[in-house]
Amino acid sequence: MDNNSSGRRKLAEWVRRYLPCEIAGTVGELGGAGILFVLTESFAAAAVGGTIGASVGFYAIAFSSAARLSYATQTHRRWPVRFAAANVLALRSVAIEFGPAELVDSLAVRPLAYYLGPALVDTAMVGWIGAKVFSDLAFYALAVVSYERFNRLLACRGEHGEKVDDEPVTTARAA
Repeated sequence: MDNNSSGRRKLAEWVRRYLPCEIAGTVGELGGAGILFVLTESFAAAAVGGTIGASVGFYAIAFSSAARLSYATQTHRRWPVRFAAANVLALRSVAIEFGPAELVDSLAVRPLAYYLGPALVDTAMVGWIGAKVFSDLAFYALAVVSYERFNRLLACRGEHGEKVDDEPVTTARAA
């Protein structure tokens, strides 16, 4: 397999893995920023609303998908231990894959970008879109490094680190 097809395969894997989370995060982000801006007319409040909305939307999908996949791999356990183990494994998976990226993103990059973006272009929506793109690039650069480095610990893996299937964590599965 040549480097081009390997690179395309990796890119496709990342898109399948992160796109559903990104769509939900985007809705929460722009919705949260817009609602708080309308209520307060404050770019600072909009920055906080956008950051919180992005996290809620993104992690609702990431966690529920990881929990479903973890539950499917815990067939040797009985309810309620299976349910508890799946949720603990999903929490571990989300924390490992996204924890470092989320800290940098939520505490520094995204709020600052959402605050400065509209001021730099003098239009709230265009500034927020630019802030989102910039913030997402920083976030995914860190998340992909965590995913690739610690993949054996994520919910897409079985109990002993073997790949369960080729489906990404964010793909809905029947449990």
